Amino acid sequence: MFGSASAQAGAIATDIAPAVSARPLRRDAELNRARILEAARELFVERGVDVGVEEIARRAGVGMGTLYRRFSNKDALVEAILLAAADGIRDLAVEVAAAEPPERALRVYLSRVLLADPCHRLFLTPRMWQGAAGRALVAEVLPLVAEMLRSAQRAGSVRADVVVADLLVLMWSLRTVTEFTETVAPGSWWRSLEIALAGFRPDDRNGELPAPSAAFAALAEDTAAREGPAPIG
Repeated sequence: MFGSASAQAGAIATDIAPAVSARPLRRDAELNRARILEAARELFVERGVDVGVEEIARRAGVGMGTLYRRFSNKDALVEAILLAAADGIRDLAVEVAAAEPPERALRVYLSRVLLADPCHRLFLTPRMWQGAAGRALVAEVLPLVAEMLRSAQRAGSVRADVVVADLLVLMWSLRTVTEFTETVAPGSWWRSLEIALAGFRPDDRNGELPAPSAAFAALAEDTAAREGPAPIG
């Protein structure tokens, strides 16, 4: 089991920028770091992780030198945002699993993970599922989702032949929906999610799904094992 995503973020920052002092940041340095993270978070949600560091610095109201003193390169900044998002996604899974009955928990979680925080929509992007953030999701989130799925199947609210990889592919497919609809019809992804979830309900009129291949079943683990794209920015 991996440590928390926040702990991994600290380890990554140490590996990527060993020259940064381990001493606590001064108040102004803390504020600058928070501004940079907030600006990056907003822009990643609005436009994806390919947005340039110059635009991040401009929105944060800091100079490029300040940005690079806090984050040695864009990969370090992206990883910090993604790991923080992974923390939120994990915490929400824990909350929902504890609060909702088995027949509702999975449905509530898949809806709320996209509604609770716009940054959680990074869950839909391939970059979120690679490198340290992907490993955190596989280690900390997938077991919780898998248990919610099993509980829903035992309660009879989800068909027995659905596997965790089916849920992941469903969520990833919503990225295309959001890309095409969010600027003209915000929130339309929810309609698509509801249609897909309806297909997960048991129905005697439906035949059995084809058995998943081993590669399909291991989709999340294999994706997370990738080191991610070439350095950016």
